[in-house]
Amino acid sequence: MLQGIGILVVFFVFAALMITRRMHTILALICMAVLIAIVGGVPAEDVLSEVINAGAMRMATAIGAIIFGAWLGQVMTQTGISHDIIRRAAELGGDKPLAVSLALAIATAVLFTTLAGTGAVIMVGTIVMPIMMTAGIKPLRAAGIFLVAFAVGIVINLANLQTYADIAGIELGIITQFALIQLVISAVIGLIFVVLESRGVETAWAAVDEEEAREELEEIEQVPLYAILTPFIPLVLVLVFDWPVIPAFVVGIIYGVVTARLGESLRILTSAAFDALDDAAHAVLLLIGIGMVLMAVFHPTVEGVMRELLGELVPTSPIIYILFFALLAPLSLYRGPLNMWGLGSGLLAVIIGAEILPPQAAIAAFMSTERVQSAGDPTNSQNAWTAGFAEIDVNQLSWVTVPPLWVMAVVSAIVAGILYM
Repeated sequence: MLQGIGILVVFFVFAALMITRRMHTILALICMAVLIAIVGGVPAEDVLSEVINAGAMRMATAIGAIIFGAWLGQVMTQTGISHDIIRRAAELGGDKPLAVSLALAIATAVLFTTLAGTGAVIMVGTIVMPIMMTAGIKPLRAAGIFLVAFAVGIVINLANLQTYADIAGIELGIITQFALIQLVISAVIGLIFVVLESRGVETAWAAVDEEEAREELEEIEQVPLYAILTPFIPLVLVLVFDWPVIPAFVVGIIYGVVTARLGESLRILTSAAFDALDDAAHAVLLLIGIGMVLMAVFHPTVEGVMRELLGELVPTSPIIYILFFALLAPLSLYRGPLNMWGLGSGLLAVIIGAEILPPQAAIAAFMSTERVQSAGDPTNSQNAWTAGFAEIDVNQLSWVTVPPLWVMAVVSAIVAGILYM
């Protein structure tokens, strides 16, 4: 019991360090993994060989998916596919604020099924938000629409789904099944949010900026219409034909560069590959830290300690499960205990490793709480950049995005409870 309490103390200490930004999440996860193993009584040689050494490679498949996903994202950027998708969406919206917001939100969601990383957020955001603001949408609302659309898209981002599968140790197909359900839930709630945020905007294009905005759109070079299909290629291969994620990304990369810039394909492939490593670096390091935490809490010694301690705390009945993860979903904010990209990775591993919940139920619960974290956490790089670009306070932006994201989390938790408990 004392060891279990000690492990919880380690969790909370590093949670406080991450929340107060006194220690970066990556470093905090690595330190947390080592200390959990030590406090849990893991032999020193196992700490070195299993927690640190094997843990660094625990998420290898997910790391590969992150890198190849970033490569595809860079190909879409450097060939102009991403920019042209946004241009076509803006033109489709015409001069009506609601139509512009809806078209750009859909375009943003589609792009982030494939794109990832702060660079991609900046690339898309610097085009999408000014167009919405020029159409009369206030900066705070434009930023909220952009981030909620981002959250809708990443719910089926293949690199993320592979990460969840690796964390839970279950098949990708189980993850994608629930992700598709979440996509429907998120898309419906996101659509309602965009409509509500665009209400009351009577003016069309702001007269001062209309000409400048039109000129910027016209400067975006068109790509062949069939090249626009690039972000859908890997999705179809994985979701319909059950391909592994990395080969699906490879086909998408080749298709994108060949259909959009055949004459420059070799140069773009090389340039995009190197730029992708920069885009993926933060996520890769984060996954290394998560891998070490997983190996620490999955160790039989720690597993036994935590099973005894948490067995009575984690809900195991369907109703309590739904209420617990639905109401406490905001605990995924600030890298909290229900955040898979922070402290929650360790808690999830404990729940699965100690067999407190079935793996499908555990990962679905955390995928539900992830909805709030995805675009509501002020510590996210996408939130910080978006707020800075729109010249608004990042916490004020969270007050706009968290309500619809929390509704997504609640509905997702209800569905998860019905399906897996």
